[in-house]
Amino acid sequence: MKIFSKEMKSVITRILKKHKQLEKFNTQADFHLRIEMENFLPLVIEKHQQQITITHYRNENGDLIADPDMEFLAGPDTEWYPVALQIWNGSYHRARFSENGKDYVNLRQVREQLSLAKMWAKNLKDQGW
Repeated sequence: MKIFSKEMKSVITRILKKHKQLEKFNTQADFHLRIEMENFLPLVIEKHQQQITITHYRNENGDLIADPDMEFLAGPDTEWYPVALQIWNGSYHRARFSENGKDYVNLRQVREQLSLAKMWAKNLKDQGW
């Protein structure tokens, strides 16, 4: 079973290249880029150490709502492993977590989040991000 998102990593890499931000993303421990495109929700790409988040935000009554927000872990092999997913209704799903010094993986969530990441990456590409 595949456990990392090559599709999301690939499309985000292309987006970062297009905006001349790939080198910063790859070399800085903390990175933030917000991209706006007419007729679409803003796209935010962030990195904090090995944590990578990809988010569309919308404004609802003055509050920023993630729709969706996916968190990945950049592994030592540089692949992107799904960690968590938050969607507009506030639901939050963890694919990986640590508790009492132990790491856990929810394989059902990994599969679901990889499926969403693949679809979302295709949409980002098709929409011209």
